[in-house]
Amino acid sequence: MARYSHSIVEYYPENEGHKCGYCKGLDTNFNHGMWAHSLTVQDYQSLIDRGWRRSGCYCYKPTMDQTCCPLYTIRCEALDYRISKSQKKILKRMTKFLKNELLNNSAEKGEDQQDNIDINNEELLTYEKHLAKAEKHASEMNVMSVDDELSERLSVSPVEAKSQASKNLASVSCNNRKQPTNSESKNSLHVRNEIINAVPRKKAKLLRLERKQNKLLAQGKSQSEIESIIREKKQQKQQNNVKTLEELFDEVYNGLKRLELRLVRTAPMSSEYLKTSKESYEVYKKYQTTIHGMSVERATEQQYTRFLVKSPVQMKLVRTMSDEFLNTLDVSADLFKKYQMAIHNDPPEQCDRRSFVNFLVKSPLQQWIPDGGPPQGYGSFHEQYWLDNELIAVGVIDILPSCVSSVYFFYDPAYNQLSLGTFSSLREVYLTRQLNKIVSDLKYYYMGFYIHTCPKMRYKARMQPSKLLCPETYVWCDIEPCLIKLDKEKYSRLNEDIDAIDENGVVDIREALILYQHIAMPYKKYKAQRTSARCRITQQEKREVEEYASLVGMPCARKMLLYRYSSFSDT
Repeated sequence: MARYSHSIVEYYPENEGHKCGYCKGLDTNFNHGMWAHSLTVQDYQSLIDRGWRRSGCYCYKPTMDQTCCPLYTIRCEALDYRISKSQKKILKRMTKFLKNELLNNSAEKGEDQQDNIDINNEELLTYEKHLAKAEKHASEMNVMSVDDELSERLSVSPVEAKSQASKNLASVSCNNRKQPTNSESKNSLHVRNEIINAVPRKKAKLLRLERKQNKLLAQGKSQSEIESIIREKKQQKQQNNVKTLEELFDEVYNGLKRLELRLVRTAPMSSEYLKTSKESYEVYKKYQTTIHGMSVERATEQQYTRFLVKSPVQMKLVRTMSDEFLNTLDVSADLFKKYQMAIHNDPPEQCDRRSFVNFLVKSPLQQWIPDGGPPQGYGSFHEQYWLDNELIAVGVIDILPSCVSSVYFFYDPAYNQLSLGTFSSLREVYLTRQLNKIVSDLKYYYMGFYIHTCPKMRYKARMQPSKLLCPETYVWCDIEPCLIKLDKEKYSRLNEDIDAIDENGVVDIREALILYQHIAMPYKKYKAQRTSARCRITQQEKREVEEYASLVGMPCARKMLLYRYSSFSDT
């Protein structure tokens, strides 16, 4: 029998309001959710391009027109990335630190105070509830046979069955803005010098400008000629000083102190990760307790593992847990606990080793390493930041067919002055650009969700150029006009084409795939089998399957296996 590459999900139709981790509303947060027992990278790429996001193995999609804080999927066009002046300063600060030109004083603050808040404490409680249900049905997830009609469809390799999302989703330019022009001052050179002279504590830059102007004036140059000469020299200097993101990172890596970045696979667990897992957990715990005020008890190793290591992304080639990964497990877990307690104020029991393992280590992943793909393959990884053999930060990412998707980032609060949050974002953009040299389709950097009403998420909008996903048509829209809309209404259709519709949301329930009693079959066969067994499908169950198909989109509904209970008393 051929080996099939398939995703298996368990949809949760309940959509009750629960506490919001952002605005703290008690019952105002609404999401649709499902448990991913396994998930191919192609299917997960399609899901995030429809507004889904994973937290461990739990996948959720905000009910955008109902929830208190609408979450818009945001991605950066990595190949066209424009680094800002403040971001350059952060890279230069890191360079100075590594050259021993900047002391690591924990009392100092870095310029960016961004927060990794895509995962919040209320979400952990929801995860616990669904975890118990998923574990109850885990034994029923084996596919022992496949309906003949599906054999050809499911046996197609991931290389042939590329994600349709990137092909079907048009990138809509909503940008009709006019570029602003800078009008030059019409005052005389004498007046301009008076203004400059009136400024106390002249900077050397202004003094040099004044001397240059006076020198040109003495040569008989007119005001317009002087301004033109100065402007041209300034532009020439800027062009000469422009450095690429790659060149800036080269300076970072050449300091006296040794900053080493390791991209480590977490699912299946690699031996390299296991060697450093204790350090990862300790950094995470320190970050959570210091930055987020989480208690030591809450920043558990179980929590860390569950949300930052667990992943439903399934790879085609599978390998077992290696000794190298186990050797770093304790280090990563300790780092996680340190972060959770310091940044998120987690109590110790919620960020212990068990929480770390369940949150960030355990995973149903099957890795996929195709020919012509990234050398490390696709799936979930930890990118570890080692400074002189000390683990100081960990970036949790998913590498998917079209993107690098940021899942979580935590660090040792002792290095807060280095603005490691922004540094990690720049590093992940850099990683995306490097992977694109190998895989041309991999060119986006996904930053999770953007909440316009949450100030701590504004840093995401500064990663330019970025786009937001329209919650109604699922096309990508330039962020600048979107922000204007969101200033007026917290929920908005972002696509300005009023005639555009979500074509993948048009449901043909007969084509949806079902996993029932260990057999994969289309819904129409499932319905017939239930009828012959005198256990007809209720209208409620039919509506649930239709709702599921509309939320994941028909391309996914035709490929992913939706688990249905063998005994409906279990629901």
